[in-house]
Amino acid sequence: MRGNDGLITGVSGEKHSDQGCPERGPIRIAYILVAFERTESVIRLVRRLYAPDHFFFIHYNLRSADSGFQRIAGALGGLPNVKMLERYKCRWGDDGIVRAALGAIRELARQEFPCDYAIFLSEKDYPLKSDAQFRKRLAGAAGGSFMEWGAWPIPGWEKGRAIKRMEDFHWQLPFPWWVRSLGWPPSRQHLTLPWKRRVPGGLRPHFGSSFWYLHRSCLKYIHEYVTAHPEYVRFFRHVFIPDECFFQTLLMNSPVAASVTPRTLTHVEWRPPFPAVFTLADLPKLQASDCLLARKFDPAVDRQVLDELDLLSQKD
Repeated sequence: MRGNDGLITGVSGEKHSDQGCPERGPIRIAYILVAFERTESVIRLVRRLYAPDHFFFIHYNLRSADSGFQRIAGALGGLPNVKMLERYKCRWGDDGIVRAALGAIRELARQEFPCDYAIFLSEKDYPLKSDAQFRKRLAGAAGGSFMEWGAWPIPGWEKGRAIKRMEDFHWQLPFPWWVRSLGWPPSRQHLTLPWKRRVPGGLRPHFGSSFWYLHRSCLKYIHEYVTAHPEYVRFFRHVFIPDECFFQTLLMNSPVAASVTPRTLTHVEWRPPFPAVFTLADLPKLQASDCLLARKFDPAVDRQVLDELDLLSQKD
């Protein structure tokens, strides 16, 4: 809760200002969840993470059936801290996910940023820890954030393939879902023009995982910057996979850069089908992870691993 001194109280009994100084009271988390079609996974995930003092922002792909959106809204609509966001079309590699995240951040700004942290996740994620462990871990970060940004720049990045995702002009082609059945991977469903573009404001590009854990100070900076610099948002409309560089580039060229640890707290393993789908055989490894969430899970492949993770969280 926000006290008369303007601070938000936290879990450890200490107080943290926007600059990361200690605060008192439970850490409050805003979960920004992007969903595409797995409605039951979304409902289960929100219920598993749910606490009445957290916030949940759900973006459901506009390309997916309205019935899925209605199913989620109907199942979770009675919870006052769950909000269904304005829907955007999301194609693999386009800016739909970025627009969804910015929509949630705008809503947090409208509410004067009542959370301490925001966590960006998808319907394929699932928690490895209890809510108490989430709060303790984030309270211990003392205002720091977690976001991969160290994948680039690397020596010679200006001449490598990665930078072409930004400096080339990418246009996502409006192919329907069934085109994939013809053998066209999503990576080929766009047009690339080899222009020599530069990020507005002379910002140096950074890349990393889409899944981040950002302190309120970072969220405020993002909102203020994109509001004042709409050209930055426009530029990324024609970047390939912008959710892996939009927030990294912005924050690592900002006054809050030093507060961002170059890692995510989402456990991922890069084995087929890239990333791996976790099963019960992975449970010991998931238990040993120091991450808060893992991805990806598929109940159609293995539901029991989700059930076991639920049981383990109840023991904390």
